[in-house]
Amino acid sequence: MEYTLQPDESVSAGIKRIVAGKVERGIDHIDDEMGDHESVHEVRKRCKEVRAACRLVRPVLPTYSEENAHYRDAARRISDIRDAHAAIETFDDHVRPAVEDADALDADTLDGMRETLVARRDELAAEQDLDARLATVRDDLVEGRQRVDDLPIATNGYDAVAGGLQKSYKRARNRMVEAYEDPGFGRFHEWRKRIKYHRYHSRLLRRVWVGPMKTRRGELKELSDVIGDENDLAEFGIMMHDEDLFAPATRETLDRIIRGRRSELHRRGRPLGERLFAEQPDQLVDRLGVYWTATHEYAPDP
Repeated sequence: MEYTLQPDESVSAGIKRIVAGKVERGIDHIDDEMGDHESVHEVRKRCKEVRAACRLVRPVLPTYSEENAHYRDAARRISDIRDAHAAIETFDDHVRPAVEDADALDADTLDGMRETLVARRDELAAEQDLDARLATVRDDLVEGRQRVDDLPIATNGYDAVAGGLQKSYKRARNRMVEAYEDPGFGRFHEWRKRIKYHRYHSRLLRRVWVGPMKTRRGELKELSDVIGDENDLAEFGIMMHDEDLFAPATRETLDRIIRGRRSELHRRGRPLGERLFAEQPDQLVDRLGVYWTATHEYAPDP
């Protein structure tokens, strides 16, 4: 199911189609046994996509709070295991390359660190009974799917999406300002979440003008990746200290390298964010409203 509202369908029908498709895909990820940790990652993504779709019509969906909490809680059942696997990915994709570039630790030390992270993940998966948790998440998704056709979306047309679009964009814009005023982990973590919601909403609204919206989504993807990498490094540093992973001297070396890399990512994210969130919320909503009218009422974009 394409994650996009189509010009020839009502907003209500489109949101229900999209939510149903993503929920069913999440169930398929669990049933297909694509690999436990890959299943965890994909199911969590599907829950985020469902929540973003509901968030777009939040002002006209009276049951938004219940639906949002349902999929949020389903994803949380497997969040610790996902975080443990993400720590290995962060090590492979960011920490180890940065350490090797700095020639700061030898290969045996790095290999031992990775073994520690893998053992940590596998132990957590066993303790929390990953199979049982995925089975419970599947039940959550089946329950949610049963409600999709009755989602009480109160209106259609651009009015149905304008309020949710404005709220998500405004929050992302405000969180950017706060992150650069006080560049700690919490502020950038919050900004990252809001960037993702606005990116999902830009994807849902891509048909209002395909070319410009594709460009915007591409820029949002780049920004999301940059701030996502920053967040992953910050979480890695917090985790290794909280759990006393690795030798103290190794943690000290990693702290220095992670701080430097996070600063680089902060600098990379700033110009992207300033461009993407330059407009006032009302201006962005009005501009996309003109696109919506042109596409839905005059000349639907092929």
